[in-house]
Amino acid sequence: MAAKVKYGVIAAAGKGTRAYPRTTYIPKPLFRIENKTILAYNLELLVKKLQVEKIYVIVGHLKEQIISEVENFKYEGYKVSIETSLWTTKGLAADIASLESKIDSPFFTILGDEFYYKTNHEKLLDTFQKHPELCCAIGVLYTPLLSRIRKNYSVELEGDRVLNLVEKPEDPPNHLLGLGTYLFTPEYFEYFKKTSPSKKSKIVEITDVIDNMAKSTKRVFATEIQCQYYNINSMQDYHHAVYEIRNDLFSDYKISLVLPTKNHERSLADVITDFKNKVHEIVVVDATSTDKTLEIAKNEKCKVEYYFHEDKVDFDGIQVRQGLDKATGDILVVVSPNGNFRSKDLPKILEYIKDCDMVVGTRTTRQMIEQGSNMNQLSRLVNLFLGKLVEISWWEQEPRLTDVDCRYMGIWKDVYYKIKPNLEVEGKAYLVEMIIEILRSHMRVIEIPITFYKQVEEDKYTLKSALKDIFKVIQIIHKKKIIDWFSKKKEAEV
Repeated sequence: MAAKVKYGVIAAAGKGTRAYPRTTYIPKPLFRIENKTILAYNLELLVKKLQVEKIYVIVGHLKEQIISEVENFKYEGYKVSIETSLWTTKGLAADIASLESKIDSPFFTILGDEFYYKTNHEKLLDTFQKHPELCCAIGVLYTPLLSRIRKNYSVELEGDRVLNLVEKPEDPPNHLLGLGTYLFTPEYFEYFKKTSPSKKSKIVEITDVIDNMAKSTKRVFATEIQCQYYNINSMQDYHHAVYEIRNDLFSDYKISLVLPTKNHERSLADVITDFKNKVHEIVVVDATSTDKTLEIAKNEKCKVEYYFHEDKVDFDGIQVRQGLDKATGDILVVVSPNGNFRSKDLPKILEYIKDCDMVVGTRTTRQMIEQGSNMNQLSRLVNLFLGKLVEISWWEQEPRLTDVDCRYMGIWKDVYYKIKPNLEVEGKAYLVEMIIEILRSHMRVIEIPITFYKQVEEDKYTLKSALKDIFKVIQIIHKKKIIDWFSKKKEAEV
Protein backbone atom coordinates (compact mmCIF):
# COMPACT_ATOMS: atom_id res chain seq x y z
CA MET A 1 0.00 0.00 0.00
CA ALA A 2 1.36 3.46 -0.96
CA ALA A 3 2.48 5.75 1.84
CA LYS A 4 -0.01 8.47 2.76
CA VAL A 5 0.66 11.90 4.23
CA LYS A 6 -2.39 13.77 5.43
CA TYR A 7 -1.13 17.32 6.00
CA GLY A 8 0.57 20.01 3.92
CA VAL A 9 1.99 23.37 4.97
CA ILE A 10 2.87 26.34 2.75
CA ALA A 11 4.93 29.16 4.24
CA ALA A 12 3.59 32.32 2.57
CA ALA A 13 4.17 34.99 5.20
CA GLY A 14 7.46 36.74 4.42
CA LYS A 15 7.82 40.37 3.35
CA GLY A 16 10.10 39.58 0.40
CA THR A 17 12.20 42.73 0.84
CA ARG A 18 14.69 41.68 -1.85
CA ALA A 19 11.89 41.84 -4.44
CA TYR A 20 11.05 45.48 -3.58
CA PRO A 21 9.19 47.52 -4.80
CA ARG A 22 6.77 44.90 -6.17
CA THR A 23 6.38 43.17 -2.81
CA THR A 24 5.15 46.43 -1.31
CA TYR A 25 1.91 45.74 -3.17
CA ILE A 26 1.93 42.02 -3.96
CA PRO A 27 3.27 39.20 -1.73
CA LYS A 28 5.79 36.96 -3.50
CA PRO A 29 3.59 33.83 -3.39
CA LEU A 30 1.09 35.75 -5.52
CA PHE A 31 3.57 36.58 -8.28
CA ARG A 32 2.09 35.11 -11.44
CA ILE A 33 3.74 32.71 -13.87
CA GLU A 34 1.68 31.76 -16.91
CA ASN A 35 -1.43 33.42 -15.49
CA LYS A 36 -1.31 31.44 -12.25
CA THR A 37 0.17 32.40 -8.88
CA ILE A 38 3.14 30.56 -7.36
CA LEU A 39 0.86 29.81 -4.40
CA ALA A 40 -1.69 28.15 -6.69
CA TYR A 41 1.05 26.01 -8.26
CA ASN A 42 2.21 24.88 -4.82
CA LEU A 43 -1.31 24.17 -3.63
CA GLU A 44 -1.80 22.02 -6.73
CA LEU A 45 1.52 20.28 -6.06
CA LEU A 46 0.42 19.33 -2.55
CA VAL A 47 -3.01 18.21 -3.69
CA LYS A 48 -2.24 16.46 -6.96
CA LYS A 49 1.33 15.19 -6.58
CA LEU A 50 1.43 14.56 -2.82
CA GLN A 51 -2.29 13.92 -2.28
CA VAL A 52 -2.66 15.66 1.07
CA GLU A 53 -6.10 16.19 2.58
CA LYS A 54 -5.51 19.22 4.78
CA ILE A 55 -3.36 22.27 4.00
CA TYR A 56 -2.29 25.08 6.31
CA VAL A 57 -1.08 28.27 4.64
CA ILE A 58 0.99 30.48 6.95
CA VAL A 59 0.18 34.13 6.25
CA GLY A 60 1.60 37.45 7.39
CA HIS A 61 2.65 40.19 4.98
CA LEU A 62 -0.36 41.39 2.93
CA LYS A 63 -2.26 38.45 4.39
CA GLU A 64 -5.63 39.60 3.02
CA GLN A 65 -4.42 38.94 -0.54
CA ILE A 66 -3.12 35.48 0.38
CA ILE A 67 -6.37 34.60 2.18
CA SER A 68 -8.40 35.70 -0.84
CA GLU A 69 -6.31 33.47 -3.12
CA VAL A 70 -6.75 30.51 -0.76
CA GLU A 71 -10.51 31.03 -0.54
CA ASN A 72 -10.79 31.03 -4.34
CA PHE A 73 -8.57 27.99 -4.88
CA LYS A 74 -10.31 24.95 -6.34
CA TYR A 75 -8.92 21.70 -7.61
CA GLU A 76 -11.70 19.58 -9.01
CA GLY A 77 -11.55 15.86 -8.48
CA TYR A 78 -9.59 16.09 -5.21
CA LYS A 79 -10.92 16.44 -1.70
CA VAL A 80 -8.91 18.93 0.32
CA SER A 81 -9.52 21.58 2.97
CA ILE A 82 -7.33 24.66 3.34
CA GLU A 83 -6.90 26.95 6.33
CA THR A 84 -4.68 29.94 6.99
CA SER A 85 -2.54 30.41 10.08
CA LEU A 86 -0.90 33.67 11.19
CA TRP A 87 2.89 33.89 11.26
CA THR A 88 4.93 34.23 14.45
CA THR A 89 7.34 36.86 13.02
CA LYS A 90 10.12 34.67 14.46
CA GLY A 91 11.10 32.93 11.25
CA LEU A 92 10.05 29.92 9.19
CA ALA A 93 10.99 27.29 11.80
CA ALA A 94 8.84 29.01 14.45
CA ASP A 95 5.95 29.44 12.02
CA ILE A 96 5.89 25.70 11.36
CA ALA A 97 6.23 24.95 15.08
CA SER A 98 3.15 27.11 15.78
CA LEU A 99 1.06 24.40 14.08
CA GLU A 100 1.90 21.78 16.73
CA SER A 101 -1.63 21.69 18.16
CA LYS A 102 -3.14 21.21 14.68
CA ILE A 103 -0.90 18.50 13.21
CA ASP A 104 -0.69 15.00 14.67
CA SER A 105 0.90 13.01 11.83
CA PRO A 106 3.53 13.47 9.07
CA PHE A 107 3.25 16.63 6.98
CA PHE A 108 4.83 18.22 3.93
CA THR A 109 6.14 21.77 4.00
CA ILE A 110 6.82 23.91 0.93
CA LEU A 111 8.18 27.45 0.86
CA GLY A 112 5.66 29.78 -0.76
CA ASP A 113 8.18 31.61 -2.93
CA GLU A 114 9.71 28.52 -4.55
CA PHE A 115 8.40 27.44 -7.95
CA TYR A 116 8.79 23.90 -9.29
CA TYR A 117 8.20 23.31 -13.00
CA LYS A 118 7.71 19.82 -14.44
CA THR A 119 8.51 18.26 -11.09
CA ASN A 120 8.28 14.71 -9.73
CA HIS A 121 7.67 15.63 -6.08
CA GLU A 122 5.78 12.38 -5.65
CA LYS A 123 9.18 10.72 -5.13
CA LEU A 124 8.98 11.99 -1.54
CA LEU A 125 6.19 9.47 -0.99
CA ASP A 126 8.52 6.73 -2.23
CA THR A 127 11.10 7.83 0.34
CA PHE A 128 8.46 7.72 3.06
CA GLN A 129 7.48 4.21 2.04
CA LYS A 130 11.12 3.10 1.84
CA HIS A 131 12.00 4.60 5.24
CA PRO A 132 8.88 4.44 7.45
CA GLU A 133 11.13 5.19 10.44
CA LEU A 134 12.14 8.63 9.12
CA CYS A 135 11.55 11.79 11.10
CA CYS A 136 12.36 14.07 8.18
CA ALA A 137 12.96 13.92 4.42
CA ILE A 138 14.23 16.83 2.36
CA GLY A 139 14.05 17.44 -1.36
CA VAL A 140 17.37 17.96 -3.14
CA LEU A 141 18.18 18.82 -6.74
CA TYR A 142 21.34 18.04 -8.69
CA THR A 143 22.88 21.17 -10.18
CA PRO A 144 26.26 21.72 -11.87
CA LEU A 145 26.20 25.31 -10.62
CA LEU A 146 27.76 25.49 -7.17
CA SER A 147 26.84 29.18 -7.04
CA ARG A 148 23.18 28.16 -6.66
CA ILE A 149 24.02 25.95 -3.67
CA ARG A 150 26.00 28.78 -2.05
CA LYS A 151 22.79 30.84 -2.03
CA ASN A 152 20.70 28.04 -0.44
CA TYR A 153 21.94 25.12 1.62
CA SER A 154 23.92 21.95 1.00
CA VAL A 155 23.55 18.39 2.26
CA GLU A 156 26.23 15.86 3.07
CA LEU A 157 24.99 12.30 2.52
CA GLU A 158 25.77 8.71 3.27
CA GLY A 159 23.69 6.87 0.70
CA ASP A 160 20.38 8.74 0.97
CA ARG A 161 20.79 9.47 4.69
CA VAL A 162 21.56 13.07 5.61
CA LEU A 163 24.65 13.53 7.77
CA ASN A 164 24.96 17.28 7.76
CA LEU A 165 23.26 20.48 6.53
CA VAL A 166 25.07 23.76 5.91
CA GLU A 167 23.29 27.04 5.24
CA LYS A 168 24.87 29.03 2.38
CA PRO A 169 28.09 26.96 2.27
CA GLU A 170 31.28 28.53 0.92
CA ASP A 171 32.54 25.14 -0.26
CA PRO A 172 29.60 22.77 -1.04
CA PRO A 173 30.49 19.08 -0.50
CA ASN A 174 28.66 17.95 -3.64
CA HIS A 175 26.33 19.15 -6.40
CA LEU A 176 23.10 18.65 -4.45
CA LEU A 177 21.08 21.79 -3.83
CA GLY A 178 18.79 21.72 -0.80
CA LEU A 179 15.21 22.67 -1.67
CA GLY A 180 12.48 24.28 0.37
CA THR A 181 10.44 21.09 0.30
CA TYR A 182 10.35 18.99 3.47
CA LEU A 183 8.53 15.99 4.91
CA PHE A 184 8.36 16.11 8.70
CA THR A 185 6.86 13.91 11.39
CA PRO A 186 5.57 15.51 14.61
CA GLU A 187 9.07 14.94 16.03
CA TYR A 188 9.87 18.23 14.34
CA PHE A 189 8.08 20.12 17.12
CA GLU A 190 10.23 18.44 19.77
CA TYR A 191 13.49 19.21 17.96
CA PHE A 192 12.48 22.81 17.30
CA LYS A 193 12.36 23.33 21.07
CA LYS A 194 15.81 21.75 21.44
CA THR A 195 17.48 23.89 18.76
CA SER A 196 19.30 27.07 19.75
CA PRO A 197 18.77 30.34 17.88
CA SER A 198 21.31 31.25 15.22
CA LYS A 199 24.02 33.63 16.42
CA LYS A 200 23.65 35.58 13.18
CA SER A 201 19.86 35.89 12.83
CA LYS A 202 18.92 35.46 16.52
CA ILE A 203 16.09 33.10 15.54
CA VAL A 204 15.84 29.33 15.21
CA GLU A 205 16.65 28.46 11.60
CA ILE A 206 14.89 25.54 9.94
CA THR A 207 18.17 24.17 8.57
CA ASP A 208 19.53 24.08 12.13
CA VAL A 209 16.47 22.13 13.29
CA ILE A 210 16.89 19.59 10.49
CA ASP A 211 20.64 19.37 11.08
CA ASN A 212 19.93 18.71 14.77
CA MET A 213 17.44 15.97 13.82
CA ALA A 214 19.92 14.41 11.38
CA LYS A 215 22.74 14.19 13.91
CA SER A 216 20.56 13.13 16.84
CA THR A 217 18.32 10.54 15.21
CA LYS A 218 20.14 9.46 12.02
CA ARG A 219 16.65 9.28 10.50
CA VAL A 220 16.74 12.20 8.07
CA PHE A 221 16.81 11.25 4.39
CA ALA A 222 17.22 13.06 1.08
CA THR A 223 15.03 12.63 -1.99
CA GLU A 224 16.53 13.73 -5.30
CA ILE A 225 13.86 15.51 -7.31
CA GLN A 226 13.96 16.22 -11.04
CA CYS A 227 12.46 19.57 -11.99
CA GLN A 228 13.17 23.09 -13.13
CA TYR A 229 13.56 24.93 -9.83
CA TYR A 230 13.22 28.66 -9.25
CA ASN A 231 13.83 30.28 -5.88
CA ILE A 232 12.13 33.67 -6.20
CA ASN A 233 14.23 35.90 -3.97
CA SER A 234 14.48 38.97 -6.17
CA MET A 235 12.73 40.50 -9.15
CA GLN A 236 15.57 39.19 -11.31
CA ASP A 237 14.78 35.66 -10.10
CA TYR A 238 11.12 36.18 -10.94
CA HIS A 239 11.75 37.57 -14.42
CA HIS A 240 14.16 34.70 -15.11
CA ALA A 241 11.52 32.14 -14.14
CA VAL A 242 8.83 33.81 -16.25
CA TYR A 243 11.15 33.94 -19.27
CA GLU A 244 12.27 30.31 -18.98
CA ILE A 245 8.73 28.94 -18.68
CA ARG A 246 7.38 31.07 -21.52
CA ASN A 247 10.37 30.12 -23.66
CA ASP A 248 9.65 26.44 -23.04
CA LEU A 249 5.99 26.86 -24.03
CA PHE A 250 6.42 29.46 -26.76
CA SER A 251 5.71 27.19 -29.72
CA ASP A 252 2.20 26.63 -28.31
CA TYR A 253 1.25 30.31 -28.31
CA LYS A 254 -0.78 31.87 -31.13
CA ILE A 255 -0.11 35.38 -32.40
CA SER A 256 -2.79 37.79 -33.58
CA LEU A 257 -2.01 40.95 -35.55
CA VAL A 258 -4.42 43.88 -35.21
CA LEU A 259 -4.58 46.48 -38.00
CA PRO A 260 -6.80 49.54 -37.35
CA THR A 261 -7.62 51.02 -40.77
CA LYS A 262 -9.35 53.93 -42.49
CA ASN A 263 -8.68 54.49 -46.18
CA HIS A 264 -5.35 52.65 -46.36
CA GLU A 265 -5.74 51.09 -49.81
CA ARG A 266 -2.28 52.28 -50.89
CA SER A 267 -0.41 50.53 -48.05
CA LEU A 268 -2.59 47.79 -46.57
CA ALA A 269 -1.81 45.04 -49.09
CA ASP A 270 1.93 45.47 -48.53
CA VAL A 271 1.53 45.32 -44.74
CA ILE A 272 -0.68 42.22 -44.84
CA THR A 273 1.66 40.45 -47.29
CA ASP A 274 4.64 41.27 -45.09
CA PHE A 275 3.07 39.85 -41.89
CA LYS A 276 0.60 37.16 -42.94
CA ASN A 277 2.98 34.19 -42.90
CA LYS A 278 4.41 35.17 -39.51
CA VAL A 279 1.22 35.38 -37.44
CA HIS A 280 -1.75 33.07 -36.94
CA GLU A 281 -4.43 35.63 -37.79
CA ILE A 282 -4.82 39.22 -38.92
CA VAL A 283 -7.72 41.27 -37.55
CA VAL A 284 -8.53 44.34 -39.61
CA VAL A 285 -10.74 46.85 -37.80
CA ASP A 286 -12.04 49.30 -40.35
CA ALA A 287 -13.55 52.68 -39.57
CA THR A 288 -15.88 53.23 -42.55
CA SER A 289 -13.27 53.36 -45.28
CA THR A 290 -14.50 54.83 -48.56
CA ASP A 291 -11.71 53.42 -50.74
CA LYS A 292 -10.69 49.79 -51.46
CA THR A 293 -9.35 49.06 -47.94
CA LEU A 294 -12.11 46.56 -47.10
CA GLU A 295 -11.88 44.84 -50.45
CA ILE A 296 -8.15 44.32 -49.98
CA ALA A 297 -8.59 42.95 -46.43
CA LYS A 298 -11.27 40.49 -47.55
CA ASN A 299 -9.23 39.34 -50.55
CA GLU A 300 -6.33 38.60 -48.18
CA LYS A 301 -8.72 36.51 -46.02
CA CYS A 302 -8.27 38.68 -42.92
CA LYS A 303 -10.80 38.72 -40.13
CA VAL A 304 -12.63 41.99 -40.73
CA GLU A 305 -14.39 43.99 -38.02
CA TYR A 306 -16.21 47.27 -38.44
CA TYR A 307 -16.10 50.36 -36.29
CA PHE A 308 -18.57 53.11 -37.12
CA HIS A 309 -17.12 56.25 -35.56
CA GLU A 310 -20.09 58.50 -36.43
CA ASP A 311 -18.90 62.07 -35.76
CA LYS A 312 -15.74 61.17 -33.80
CA VAL A 313 -12.54 62.68 -35.16
CA ASP A 314 -10.14 60.84 -32.83
CA PHE A 315 -11.15 57.18 -32.42
CA ASP A 316 -7.92 55.15 -32.61
CA GLY A 317 -8.18 53.82 -29.05
CA ILE A 318 -11.72 52.47 -29.50
CA GLN A 319 -10.73 50.90 -32.79
CA VAL A 320 -7.62 49.18 -31.39
CA ARG A 321 -9.47 47.84 -28.35
CA GLN A 322 -12.17 46.42 -30.62
CA GLY A 323 -9.46 44.55 -32.52
CA LEU A 324 -7.82 43.29 -29.33
CA ASP A 325 -11.23 42.08 -28.11
CA LYS A 326 -11.85 40.12 -31.31
CA ALA A 327 -8.35 38.62 -31.59
CA THR A 328 -8.04 34.98 -30.52
CA GLY A 329 -4.26 34.74 -30.10
CA ASP A 330 -2.28 34.46 -26.86
CA ILE A 331 -0.03 37.34 -27.94
CA LEU A 332 -1.66 40.41 -29.48
CA VAL A 333 0.40 42.64 -31.75
CA VAL A 334 -0.82 46.03 -32.95
CA VAL A 335 0.81 47.67 -35.96
CA SER A 336 0.05 50.74 -38.03
CA PRO A 337 -1.36 49.92 -41.49
CA ASN A 338 0.44 52.80 -43.23
CA GLY A 339 3.73 50.99 -43.93
CA ASN A 340 5.87 52.56 -41.17
CA PHE A 341 6.79 49.16 -39.68
CA ARG A 342 7.93 45.79 -40.99
CA SER A 343 7.69 42.20 -39.86
CA LYS A 344 11.47 41.98 -39.55
CA ASP A 345 11.09 43.51 -36.07
CA LEU A 346 8.38 41.03 -35.02
CA PRO A 347 10.90 38.40 -33.78
CA LYS A 348 12.36 41.05 -31.46
CA ILE A 349 8.94 41.84 -30.02
CA LEU A 350 8.20 38.14 -29.53
CA GLU A 351 11.54 37.48 -27.85
CA TYR A 352 11.19 40.36 -25.40
CA ILE A 353 7.57 39.61 -24.59
CA LYS A 354 8.76 36.36 -23.03
CA ASP A 355 10.37 38.59 -20.41
CA CYS A 356 7.56 41.04 -19.68
CA ASP A 357 3.85 41.83 -19.94
CA MET A 358 3.96 44.37 -22.74
CA VAL A 359 6.53 45.36 -25.38
CA VAL A 360 6.45 48.75 -27.06
CA GLY A 361 8.62 50.02 -29.87
CA THR A 362 10.65 53.20 -29.81
CA ARG A 363 11.39 55.26 -32.90
CA THR A 364 13.99 57.47 -31.24
CA THR A 365 17.09 55.62 -32.48
CA ARG A 366 18.30 57.72 -35.41
CA GLN A 367 20.14 54.87 -37.13
CA MET A 368 16.83 52.99 -37.41
CA ILE A 369 14.77 55.82 -38.91
CA GLU A 370 14.57 55.74 -42.69
CA GLN A 371 15.49 58.98 -44.39
CA GLY A 372 12.37 60.81 -45.53
CA SER A 373 10.06 59.45 -42.84
CA ASN A 374 7.93 61.84 -40.84
CA MET A 375 9.79 61.17 -37.57
CA ASN A 376 11.20 64.66 -37.34
CA GLN A 377 13.12 66.29 -34.52
CA LEU A 378 9.98 67.80 -32.95
CA SER A 379 8.21 64.44 -32.87
CA ARG A 380 11.22 62.71 -31.28
CA LEU A 381 11.61 65.41 -28.62
CA VAL A 382 7.91 65.43 -27.71
CA ASN A 383 7.76 61.65 -27.37
CA LEU A 384 10.98 61.59 -25.35
CA PHE A 385 9.63 64.28 -23.02
CA LEU A 386 6.31 62.46 -22.54
CA GLY A 387 8.08 59.14 -21.97
CA LYS A 388 10.21 60.66 -19.22
CA LEU A 389 7.12 62.28 -17.72
CA VAL A 390 5.49 58.84 -17.39
CA GLU A 391 8.76 57.46 -15.95
CA ILE A 392 8.85 60.13 -13.24
CA SER A 393 5.16 59.70 -12.43
CA TRP A 394 5.59 55.95 -11.80
CA TRP A 395 9.24 56.00 -10.78
CA GLU A 396 8.85 53.20 -8.22
CA GLN A 397 7.95 50.79 -11.04
CA GLU A 398 11.29 51.56 -12.76
CA PRO A 399 10.05 52.01 -16.35
CA ARG A 400 12.37 53.21 -19.14
CA LEU A 401 10.48 55.06 -21.88
CA THR A 402 11.54 57.26 -24.80
CA ASP A 403 8.47 57.00 -27.05
CA VAL A 404 4.80 56.85 -26.07
CA ASP A 405 3.22 56.99 -29.52
CA CYS A 406 4.84 54.12 -31.45
CA ARG A 407 2.13 52.15 -33.28
CA TYR A 408 4.00 48.86 -33.05
CA MET A 409 3.50 46.98 -29.80
CA GLY A 410 2.75 43.56 -28.32
CA ILE A 411 0.84 42.49 -25.23
CA TRP A 412 -0.25 39.18 -23.70
CA LYS A 413 -3.97 38.62 -24.13
CA ASP A 414 -4.54 37.85 -20.44
CA VAL A 415 -2.62 41.02 -19.50
CA TYR A 416 -4.78 43.10 -21.83
CA TYR A 417 -7.94 41.78 -20.17
CA LYS A 418 -6.56 42.69 -16.74
CA ILE A 419 -6.06 46.33 -17.69
CA LYS A 420 -9.03 46.61 -20.06
CA PRO A 421 -11.57 47.76 -17.40
CA ASN A 422 -9.41 50.86 -16.81
CA LEU A 423 -8.92 51.79 -20.46
CA GLU A 424 -11.05 54.70 -21.60
CA VAL A 425 -9.00 56.88 -23.98
CA GLU A 426 -10.83 56.99 -27.30
CA GLY A 427 -8.17 58.61 -29.43
CA LYS A 428 -4.51 58.29 -30.41
CA ALA A 429 -3.23 58.53 -26.81
CA TYR A 430 -4.49 54.98 -26.18
CA LEU A 431 -0.93 53.60 -26.10
CA VAL A 432 0.33 55.84 -23.29
CA GLU A 433 -2.78 54.91 -21.28
CA MET A 434 -2.05 51.21 -21.78
CA ILE A 435 1.55 51.73 -20.64
CA ILE A 436 0.37 53.60 -17.56
CA GLU A 437 -2.15 50.89 -16.69
CA ILE A 438 0.58 48.22 -16.95
CA LEU A 439 2.66 50.25 -14.48
CA ARG A 440 -0.32 50.91 -12.17
CA SER A 441 -0.94 47.15 -12.09
CA HIS A 442 2.70 46.56 -11.05
CA MET A 443 3.44 44.73 -14.28
CA ARG A 444 6.40 45.08 -16.59
CA VAL A 445 6.70 46.99 -19.88
CA ILE A 446 9.87 46.87 -21.99
CA GLU A 447 10.68 49.34 -24.75
CA ILE A 448 12.77 48.15 -27.70
CA PRO A 449 14.19 50.01 -30.73
CA ILE A 450 12.43 49.23 -33.98
CA THR A 451 13.00 50.41 -37.55
CA PHE A 452 10.79 53.27 -38.70
CA TYR A 453 10.18 53.48 -42.46
CA LYS A 454 8.78 56.17 -44.69
CA GLN A 455 5.03 55.69 -44.77
CA VAL A 456 2.88 55.69 -47.87
CA GLU A 457 0.43 58.30 -46.56
CA GLU A 458 2.34 61.06 -44.82
CA ASP A 459 1.01 62.80 -41.68
CA LYS A 460 2.59 66.14 -40.89
CA TYR A 461 3.57 66.67 -37.26
CA THR A 462 3.23 70.33 -36.35
CA LEU A 463 3.73 72.42 -33.24
CA LYS A 464 -0.03 72.44 -32.80
CA SER A 465 -0.06 68.62 -32.90
CA ALA A 466 2.77 68.50 -30.36
CA LEU A 467 1.01 70.82 -27.90
CA LYS A 468 -2.20 68.82 -28.26
CA ASP A 469 -0.33 65.55 -27.52
CA ILE A 470 1.44 67.02 -24.49
CA PHE A 471 -1.80 68.37 -23.04
CA LYS A 472 -3.62 65.05 -23.55
CA VAL A 473 -0.89 62.92 -21.95
CA ILE A 474 -0.56 65.26 -18.97
CA GLN A 475 -4.33 65.03 -18.59
CA ILE A 476 -4.19 61.21 -18.55
CA ILE A 477 -1.30 61.15 -16.04
CA HIS A 478 -3.07 63.63 -13.77
CA LYS A 479 -6.29 61.59 -13.77
CA LYS A 480 -4.54 58.26 -13.08
CA LYS A 481 -2.43 59.75 -10.27
CA ILE A 482 -5.54 61.18 -8.61
CA ILE A 483 -7.17 57.73 -8.76
CA ASP A 484 -4.02 56.21 -7.20
CA TRP A 485 -3.99 58.84 -4.46
CA PHE A 486 -7.62 58.18 -3.48
CA SER A 487 -7.02 54.40 -3.56
CA LYS A 488 -4.04 54.68 -1.20
CA LYS A 489 -5.98 57.01 1.09
CA LYS A 490 -8.87 54.55 1.24
CA GLU A 491 -6.50 51.65 2.01
CA ALA A 492 -4.86 53.68 4.77
CA GLU A 493 -8.24 54.40 6.34
CA VAL A 494 -9.15 50.70 6.28
